[in-house]
Amino acid sequence: MQRKTIRKIATNLVKEFQTNDPIELCECLGIPVHYNDLGKNVMGYRTNLFGVSSIVLNSRLSSTEAKYTCGHELGHDRCGHEDNADYLRKSSLYSRILYGTEYEANCFMVELMLAENSLDDYVDTKEGVLQSISIPMWAAPYVDWTYVKKELLTNQMAGSNI
Repeated sequence: MQRKTIRKIATNLVKEFQTNDPIELCECLGIPVHYNDLGKNVMGYRTNLFGVSSIVLNSRLSSTEAKYTCGHELGHDRCGHEDNADYLRKSSLYSRILYGTEYEANCFMVELMLAENSLDDYVDTKEGVLQSISIPMWAAPYVDWTYVKKELLTNQMAGSNI
């Protein structure tokens, strides 16, 4: 799936439901989110049994980790991934997957977190943008920096009195 398509799916969800919180979006979409102790390595997973999705998050996660993990798992659902179960493991956060379903789910998570945020107040560094929107540093390769830079410039020009 192309990046622009993923961005459009995320943006349309945010516009329709007026939130970019993936846990709230799951509730709006009728996708159950459960919490279980999944150990130290598994952050969460999404199942798709008989066409019905559900998401399980590790009860050990912080609220920020739960949010981006849910966003990743929701990405599997919204991108139409047909796998029976997709797991997000802590060890896979640092592998630079640049194609396939894990890439698409990570891109969806990033686009979802960017969707409702105005970038005009953020600092001009990549780290500043990530921190301002609570995107984890490991997700930097999944940010479309050309798009973000364009948005920053557009917002700066709109805010100026020139």
